[in-house]
Amino acid sequence: MLRGALRKNGFDRWRLVMNGFGEATGEECTFFIEFYMVNPLISPSECVLGFKSRMRATTADLQAALAGTESEKSMLSEALVQPSFAMVKVGCLSKNGRQLNAFFPCSSVRMDTPDYLIRMGSSDADTCILTDTATLGSVTVTRADLLERPELMCNAGSFSWNLHYTIAESFFPNYNDKNCHWSCFGARTSYSGTIVMDGEKYSVSAKTSYGYFDKNWGHSFAAPFLHLSSCNLTSNISGKKLMSSCFAVQGEYNRRLSILTSFEGAMKEFHAGSHRKFDVHYECTEMPPDDDGVKLHWSVSMNDRKNLVDIDICCPTESMFVRDYECPEGGRRVMKVLGGGSGVGELKFYHRIKKNLELIEDVHVANCLCEFGNIELPEL
Repeated sequence: MLRGALRKNGFDRWRLVMNGFGEATGEECTFFIEFYMVNPLISPSECVLGFKSRMRATTADLQAALAGTESEKSMLSEALVQPSFAMVKVGCLSKNGRQLNAFFPCSSVRMDTPDYLIRMGSSDADTCILTDTATLGSVTVTRADLLERPELMCNAGSFSWNLHYTIAESFFPNYNDKNCHWSCFGARTSYSGTIVMDGEKYSVSAKTSYGYFDKNWGHSFAAPFLHLSSCNLTSNISGKKLMSSCFAVQGEYNRRLSILTSFEGAMKEFHAGSHRKFDVHYECTEMPPDDDGVKLHWSVSMNDRKNLVDIDICCPTESMFVRDYECPEGGRRVMKVLGGGSGVGELKFYHRIKKNLELIEDVHVANCLCEFGNIELPEL
């Protein structure tokens, strides 16, 4: 997807999310696996990380400072650069969440071949692969790595995976804008296989993975950023599990959200990029503490002439984690996304009949992927 100007000022991110259970503890955990590339044409053969210290001072600057003609503050100021690298980001969004990053030169990345969608790594030991039906790889970051290279911006640990997946539900068309694009082609995705995180093995089953798979690319991130999605839905009307249902909400795109729903084959989609008129109101707020601790509350309401959608999701903050992404424009801008995979709540879908509302579906939502983020500017 990174063509033309995006190769020098753009990002590309494949994101896979799934749930697994610890074989020893039985604990459920939400995992993420992401393939991220930024500005590949700026430095194809060498990773450029924007948070690596780079002093502006030259030999002449040092001599001027010693002579008293150059201020120390000016001499010690750091050069800010545009990042250029490929990265695999993996980790978990559950309690004690973490993120591990593995960086590769963009020239080592292979894409869109008959064998795989994307392959990062220069040797068999560090290769991470995504194909049309599977993904596998391994990432290890030691404490010594972080002490030597704090610009890695991640945690220490190990994470390996071998998963197969099947996409069961997709939403089209994609959201396309001059700055950012979103393809929600795996709103309901089944994963199966194993994940090993810090020595503990987790089993991922197709029936309980409640998986998600999408792709984002463009010149810059959507900011502020909001995302909600789940395929673990139960009808409050019939009491039955909705095995062929899912929804996804994402934005902000030109002050709008895309709200995409599918209930047992009946798809209702409200795309932020369409000319269709609809109003959206949303907020993400912290709720007062209760017996279950502190929670964040996502509220989304969409209405047009024929429909009304209300979504209310809560997620405990103790099971949430902040992920970091260097922005393509550089200057040490970072996209920070707070996310969790244990959101619970309700989604109600109404149909307008003249001045009345007919309740079409009322669903209980579980294992909801909940995210809210924004760009953090550097301290100057």
